[in-house]
Amino acid sequence: MLGTPEADASEWRTSLVRAETDEGWTGRQWTSNVLAPAWAGDAGADQAVASWNLDPDATAVVELRARTAGERWHPWQTVALWGDIGRRSSAAPGGAAGAASGAPTMETDVLTARSAGSFDAVQLRITLGHEGQGEGREGERAASRDALRLAAVSFSAPDDEGSASAPDAVVGPTEEGTFGAASAVRPLSQRAYPARADLGGGGPAWCSPTSLTMVAAAWGARIPAAGSADVPVGADPRVPWVARAVYDTAYDGTGNWSFNVAAAGALGFDALVTRLSSLRSARTLTDAGIPLVASISFAPGELPGADYDTPGHLLVIRGFDAGGDVLVADPSNPGGDAGLRTYPRRAFDDAWSHSRRTVYLIVPRGHALPPSAEGEW
Repeated sequence: MLGTPEADASEWRTSLVRAETDEGWTGRQWTSNVLAPAWAGDAGADQAVASWNLDPDATAVVELRARTAGERWHPWQTVALWGDIGRRSSAAPGGAAGAASGAPTMETDVLTARSAGSFDAVQLRITLGHEGQGEGREGERAASRDALRLAAVSFSAPDDEGSASAPDAVVGPTEEGTFGAASAVRPLSQRAYPARADLGGGGPAWCSPTSLTMVAAAWGARIPAAGSADVPVGADPRVPWVARAVYDTAYDGTGNWSFNVAAAGALGFDALVTRLSSLRSARTLTDAGIPLVASISFAPGELPGADYDTPGHLLVIRGFDAGGDVLVADPSNPGGDAGLRTYPRRAFDDAWSHSRRTVYLIVPRGHALPPSAEGEW
């Protein structure tokens, strides 16, 4: 979610837990097993982000509940009403169930601990066939268990032991380059699209759908084109279509992290939100040819090479240069190859750590990932 940078802490525990989607079904409703962070010790998480991938025609209600001290399960909370494009909504801010009990509470796309304390486990629940699409041929396809392709939760918490290494240590001198799909990323500019009263504000706010379009296109996805009324002369027609696909009507924006990976899932990808422990983890993925959409924020002058400042922004990590600095495709650019930039690794890591190093990890369905020693993907 854009616009909510973290405070000063730059070290985070992180654990990505994938759910088994072949079991846990009762009719059209799937409930995950108990999902818990993999890190050692008794410390719980203070944040979690859910991901789900459904077939294009499927609609669903997505819910989450958390367990705090004393094996206490709190009530289910709505994560998403995942309807057709234009009818997708997160929960209203400040869910009543969480506010009343001090339970962990959904804030658009992030489950956040409250007065009841950190949580040591969650469950996901997905009910297929939202908006009454449970009848007829389309409804039958939407309600099929096979429509749920992926479900996962990324847990995080402050790491008081500071287990992650500093940027200089984790990247170090390496061979320069981008690989695989990461080398195929071509820059697009969100500035090609004007501000508008709907869809979260238009181009000035479309960093996430523009970045998602760049990554999906690099993998060769067929992305529909928007209608001509949405596409200025010379602009890429796919970006406004993606903006509509990820638009969250309750949040009134296109930066809902979970919605962006859900939209990627509907395009045929395995897509999820996770938090990485360091630039070393990002390097492991980009060396395997996997571009990443990263969430950053920074004040004026804090990211050399950027011609803007931002309380929340998304861009594409393509790789690293020989000195370990970060090669990006930044959608906030005046056009053309101006979007291909190199940001200093230490400044970039500082900007990235404000989101707990959040990324969209998007690969073709079934694509092999490199090993993750820390369980981050």
